[in-house]
Amino acid sequence: MEVVQGWPLETGDYDVGDSSSPVAVVSLGSKMNEELVNAGAAIAGPLHTENLGIEKFVANVISNSNIRYVVICGSEVQGHITGKTIEALYENGIDSDKKSIIGSPGAIPFVENLSVEAVERFQRQVSLISMIDNENLDEISAKIQECIDEDPEVFPEEPMVVELSESEEDEEIEEDEVEYSSQGTGNVDSSALRLLEIEGRIRLMNNEVKEIGSLEKINSGYYAGKIEGIVLGFILTLILLMVIMIGWG
Repeated sequence: MEVVQGWPLETGDYDVGDSSSPVAVVSLGSKMNEELVNAGAAIAGPLHTENLGIEKFVANVISNSNIRYVVICGSEVQGHITGKTIEALYENGIDSDKKSIIGSPGAIPFVENLSVEAVERFQRQVSLISMIDNENLDEISAKIQECIDEDPEVFPEEPMVVELSESEEDEEIEEDEVEYSSQGTGNVDSSALRLLEIEGRIRLMNNEVKEIGSLEKINSGYYAGKIEGIVLGFILTLILLMVIMIGWG
């Protein structure tokens, strides 16, 4: 299908290849744009943020009906957990009231500019292929070629154009978030963003506490079973010795 004029519609740190290719590649914290486009991707680039970045990514995908696969690869972005957030978006969609990505492990997974319809279109249009934390260009290129060889049909709906109302302040915040993800510290002046980030951190800490609690239960059970086995073994040994002594007597 002929793509809309000016595609990709949203700016970003990506390279564009053959727009009729069925594959888009997100390389998360790794930059392999040229190599991935040369391997056959329609568009390829890193994706650092689990909010504005994902909005742009989804908008560019659903405005090209030729794209039927999204490959997620490269190193996961710590703090933002962008790769897993894309997976959550694909699997669970968004909360229409809070505009948040359901089940995202990221700190601030809010997509204010994406409608439920846009997300559902993304879910219907593409198949998601997860290769998170894989930076092996040979393996990623082989997966791209595999998708192309499957020769999928064009998505049978017209391109869906999403207009993102991104302000200059939003752009500054996104730049700060990228700096935060790469250095571990941020300098965001927005109090609202900071509150959202704190909420996200608390959510991550709660999940980690639950995981630690589960591990402690497993370890406690293992330890208790081990002690019980030792005691039983000791008792059986005493009984055996008594039987032997009685037999000798």
